[in-house]
Amino acid sequence: MTGILLAVVGAATTTFGQGTILWDESVNGPFSEDSASPTVLSPLVVGTNSLIGVSELIPSPPIWISHPNFFTVQVPSGMTIKAVYLQVDKPKLWAWIGDTGYSSELAFIQNPANGELLGQWGLPIVSAGGFGMYLENHDTQPIASLASFRLDFVTQSVPEPGTLSLLLVGLGLVAFRAWKKLRLTSW
Repeated sequence: MTGILLAVVGAATTTFGQGTILWDESVNGPFSEDSASPTVLSPLVVGTNSLIGVSELIPSPPIWISHPNFFTVQVPSGMTIKAVYLQVDKPKLWAWIGDTGYSSELAFIQNPANGELLGQWGLPIVSAGGFGMYLENHDTQPIASLASFRLDFVTQSVPEPGTLSLLLVGLGLVAFRAWKKLRLTSW
C-alpha cells in the first residue's frame, strides 16, 4: 500500500512539476569553473527548477582568485521561464545569462537583490532554447568569501496556437447559439 501511495505522489509531483532540484553542490559536486566546459543541467520541467551552490573568492595578494559557477540550462520548446528567484547571502554577486558559448550576452547584473531576477535583468520571460549562465562572487574580503546561493527557475507551458484557436471557435459557437436562441424567443 505504501508503494502505491508513493507512486501516486511521485506521479503527481512529476505531472505538476512541483519542485525539481537540478543541481545541489552538496550532493552533485561543484559547478564547473570553466566557461569552455560548463556544467550541463538536464532540461527544465514545468514548475520550479532549483540550483543550490556556492561561489568562492579567495584573496591572494595583490589579487583575488575567483571560483565562478558556469552552467547551461535548456528550456524545451513549448515552455518559457516566467520567473527566476535568487537567494544569496553575500553582496556583490554577478549574474550573467546568454548563449551557451558565453559569447553573446542576453542580460547581466552586478549585485542583484534577493528576489525575482528576470525583472532585475530587464527580461519579461526567457523563451525556449539553450542558455549559458554564470554566477560569480565579487565580495572582496581579506579572508575567503563564500557566497551561498539558490536559483529557482519557474517555468510554464505555453499553449499551442491550435489550443487557443479551438477555444475561440468554441466560444464563438456558444455565443452564436445564445444569440440564435435569443433571436428566436424575441419573435
